[in-house]
Amino acid sequence: MPELPEVETIVRQLNKKVIGLKILDAWTDWPRTIKTHSLIKFKKEIKGLKILRAHRRAKYIMMDLSEGKTLIIHQKISGHLLYGKWIEKNQISNIKNQNYKLKIKNDLKLKNQKWVGLEPEALWQDPFNRHIRFLLFLNNGKMLGLSDLRRFGKVFLGDTEKIEHINEIGRLGPEPLDAGFNFKKFRELFRNKKGKIKQVLMDPFFIVGIGNIYSDEILWFSGIHPEHRTESLKEAELKKIFKYMKSVLNKAIDAKGDSQQDYRTLDGGFGNYQNMTMAYQMTGEKCKKHDGGVIKRIKVGSRSAHFCPVHQK
Repeated sequence: MPELPEVETIVRQLNKKVIGLKILDAWTDWPRTIKTHSLIKFKKEIKGLKILRAHRRAKYIMMDLSEGKTLIIHQKISGHLLYGKWIEKNQISNIKNQNYKLKIKNDLKLKNQKWVGLEPEALWQDPFNRHIRFLLFLNNGKMLGLSDLRRFGKVFLGDTEKIEHINEIGRLGPEPLDAGFNFKKFRELFRNKKGKIKQVLMDPFFIVGIGNIYSDEILWFSGIHPEHRTESLKEAELKKIFKYMKSVLNKAIDAKGDSQQDYRTLDGGFGNYQNMTMAYQMTGEKCKKHDGGVIKRIKVGSRSAHFCPVHQK
């Protein structure tokens, strides 16, 4: 699932691409994607609304619209939001680029698709960008599309003033990168918290935006074993976790996220953090601290954890 850096990357790109544009229509092949409305009612309510700004809460993409509405997209496990142009597959005869037309006709993976990406090229070249389940049509001739292989993505539309009441949003924990979120507030979270640190960091009702990738990375830098009990963490260890939580997440945002699996940027391209990982999915690799350790993988709860057994004892 895209984590905080991936969602923040999409939000920043949305603010450069779609602010001021109007939504003309919507489409989905999976109406259950829209959690607050029927498709007919959703299309009616969203038509003509202008996109005012994009922002993020935890792993939710939020777009404030005119008339006091907010559109919320949760990309879930395999979903990622894209911006560009698509054409219905039955209209490919109208494509002027003959080489591209031939590629589409010969690509068996496109046979079951309704929409085929035109631009940028990554929309049709990368198989992870081809599973279009939801589209918003914009007044500049382009679209916002949700590519979601497993159809777990969710879309909500509600009043901007009442978004805290949508789904779980009002119950979420603090934002780790908020300017006002200091070590004192972070330490206070642990006052009565019990559990294994890997699982605790991944709990969105404890602190938001940290999943499998970045919990492994934060703990590797901190030198803390993923099964270390929160009750026995010393203040010095908490300070390390707090420090590296901020630095790892910011570094990943600068790298535009991790595209080791499904996630892609708004134009369908790759993030770069997968080329910087120290622990996540590095099983069997020598530890980059050069301490003689080899990265191991264990199960913590139902999730994988990657760590160095030498400096994360």
